[in-house]
Amino acid sequence: MAINPKKQTLLNKSEFQKQQANKKKKQQLSQQQMRQQALQQQGIPAATSEAPPKKGIKGLIFLGVLALTLVLFPKPQLITYKKLGLVAQSVYWPGLPGVKPVLFDSALQPIPALDRDTLYLCQDISNPDTCQKYAIIKQEGFLSALKSLAMD
Repeated sequence: MAINPKKQTLLNKSEFQKQQANKKKKQQLSQQQMRQQALQQQGIPAATSEAPPKKGIKGLIFLGVLALTLVLFPKPQLITYKKLGLVAQSVYWPGLPGVKPVLFDSALQPIPALDRDTLYLCQDISNPDTCQKYAIIKQEGFLSALKSLAMD
C-alpha cells in the first residue's frame, strides 16, 4: 500500500501575516461577543458601536487659535486728536512688524508717539518738513473703532 503524502507548501511572509491577522480578528470578535453576553445576562444593554470621536476638540482648537490671534495681533483704536482748535477722530491701526501703521480715513502716513499723546501725520515720511504734530485727546478701544467704521 502506497501512502500518499500530502504536499505542504510553505507560506510566504504576506500570507502568514494575513493568517495571523485573521486569527486575531476572530479572537477579538469572540471576546466582544462574550462581553456582550455577560452584559446581557446582567441586564445591562450592550453598546452596539464604539463611542464616536469627540467633535468638540476641533471647536476648542479653533477657539484657542482665534483667541491667540486676537491677543497677539494689534487691534485698531479710535483716536481723537486736535491741532489749533481743529478736532478730528480717526481709526488708527498700529500695524505689524514690517507693516506700517495706518489711519483708515487719511492718505497721510502716521508716526505715533501714543505714550506721549502725540501723533505726527506726514505726507512723506522721509521728509520731516511734511509732518504735522497733533495732540491726542482721547484713545478708545477696539469696539469703538469697529462702531466708527460701521457708521461711516
